[in-house]
Amino acid sequence: MELMVALIIVIVLIAVVILVTRGFFSKARESALDVDLHSVKTAVDAYVLQANEWPTADGSLPSQGQYALIDFNASFKSMDGKTMSFYPHFISSLPRHWDEKVWRIDSAALVSVDMASDKY
Repeated sequence: MELMVALIIVIVLIAVVILVTRGFFSKARESALDVDLHSVKTAVDAYVLQANEWPTADGSLPSQGQYALIDFNASFKSMDGKTMSFYPHFISSLPRHWDEKVWRIDSAALVSVDMASDKY
């Protein structure tokens, strides 16, 4: 009888651990994406204010309904002649997948990542 009670307790504990770790890792992935989205959006906003152009290949937003890739190597000359780069001057650390051409901006200046959140 005591062995059966101990076995049931162990089974319940294993089930709880599985449920907690599954939820934990998916929330951590979502949290990393949210943090990166916020960081990139903040950096884009700061870059635009100083450069008067967007960190895209042509310095402008795309047409309505379209996307432009964010150029993490975008740069401009400041008023004092100093070259200011999107990275590292406006974003201190590169987000995950920055080099996979998935970070984009739309015509309304909304930053997004072109990949499923569970793959991030």
